Amino acid sequence: MPDRDNNRPGSANEVLEQHEHAKGLYSNAVSRMKEVDELLTGVYEVPKDVRDMKGTTVAQPVLPRAIIERVRQMMAVQTATARVIPSKPGEKERNNATKKERWLNGALRRTRYESKRDPHRDAIYWYLLRGRVDYEVRVLPNFAGSGKFPIQTLTDDPMTIFPVRGRNGILWYTKEYTIYARELKHDLRDKEENAGFLDGMDANDEIPIVEYWDDTYYAAVAKTESKKGEPDGHLLMSKKHEYGFVPLAEARCMDTPLASAEWAGQSVIGPVVNHIKQVYILASKMATGVNLFYYPLLYGVSPNGQPVIIDPNNPGEVQPLAVGTKLEVIPVQVNSSVLQQLMGFFKSEINLMTLPETAFGAEPTNLESGFAISQVMNAVASAVSDKLPQMELAMGDLYGFWLRLYRDFGAGTGMDFAVPLDMER
Repeated sequence: MPDRDNNRPGSANEVLEQHEHAKGLYSNAVSRMKEVDELLTGVYEVPKDVRDMKGTTVAQPVLPRAIIERVRQMMAVQTATARVIPSKPGEKERNNATKKERWLNGALRRTRYESKRDPHRDAIYWYLLRGRVDYEVRVLPNFAGSGKFPIQTLTDDPMTIFPVRGRNGILWYTKEYTIYARELKHDLRDKEENAGFLDGMDANDEIPIVEYWDDTYYAAVAKTESKKGEPDGHLLMSKKHEYGFVPLAEARCMDTPLASAEWAGQSVIGPVVNHIKQVYILASKMATGVNLFYYPLLYGVSPNGQPVIIDPNNPGEVQPLAVGTKLEVIPVQVNSSVLQQLMGFFKSEINLMTLPETAFGAEPTNLESGFAISQVMNAVASAVSDKLPQMELAMGDLYGFWLRLYRDFGAGTGMDFAVPLDMER
């Protein structure tokens, strides 16, 4: 375990022990995230009568992604601007708050331009898909003199980030990702004592990296194949970062008072994953019925009494029949009405927990008045606005981190913290 006096991880195994503890808290949450991923990509079990039918394609789910995209569009987070509340009355304090707002909005524009990514757009997608978003901030001293903005903002997959919370917030967190050996060699080019373990690796080998962050220390470990008597990783770095805070701002979309880590990842479509699966399974069954019986079954009896069934799955192919064979169409009744009733039930459940079809511009079939439609749209707006407060808090924490890093690292470091300012305020 880390040194009890200062919590500084001094070895690779200490970092990995902390990581295993943090990761274990989120095992159930990660399982639910993976289930949502499988739904989005159409990887789920379908009934035998659909799966084994020759020439039938199982319907791929569009609805889950449509729900996420529609909620994201309605939340319009990427158009939000920073607001700084003056800490005390007076014109001078208001002017200072205005200057901070201009710097924050300019920093966001510069971040978008240089990274070619919008951190808020990425964040809101993870927020809705994973049920959780984590903003990470970094100061990059090696950017000094490069002309690049030295504050890096990351919005990586929350399934790789594992915060450990106390009663007053995040105590520390770990993160796991992979990096190419080529890139790691480049990053360690000035640290020869740490780069030796890469000898003999192919440049395109992927190496798992584990990071540890608390309010004082940062550590990074490259995971390696364990050998008897040797650690499971190579310690790349362990040092003070001098931020004075844990550089992680988190928002939870469908947060509950239940065990915080276990229920931290609840996607907006998480409660209706099985309902959506059933809708597309039923659609696949209906498609199977169409494929099987689009061309009618023909039943015939030859003059010698031999029964004949004409295969409808080879339309246009000539099939020899005995002279005098009489053909009749076999009436097939597909139970589509039963399937439609079941589908209607599942869709109503999905609408209750996510968004009604009216939110997607669909013509309301069971609403007869403008007032009823207005009520439905108000419910949609309420469902969307309920997701905003947590995102706003996380964005506020992020902007607070930026201001603190600018205050502590903006002078005398040679790093370029200048931002484009909007002077039309």
